Amino acid sequence: AALSASWKRFKLTQKLRAGIAYFSFTKADGTIREAIGSNREGNHSYEYTGTTKKENPLQVKYFDLEKRAFRSLNITRLIEVAA
Repeated sequence: AALSASWKRFKLTQKLRAGIAYFSFTKADGTIREAIGSNREGNHSYEYTGTTKKENPLQVKYFDLEKRAFRSLNITRLIEVAA
């Protein structure tokens, strides 16, 4: 299960860095959410504030292109990453 989650995280973060990624996941309330996100520099404008918060390896941060805000998801809830 841990190996599967790490591969899912790797594949999703690679697609987010490369450009726009289409993926779906289960939200905390049980509903399925289809998201369009990106972490590529040109797709959002954000200035790093220099926070020193420790990152959770199960969380993936992304910029939601529909909501125009940063979001995160738990990688264990990821259903699918579109090709």
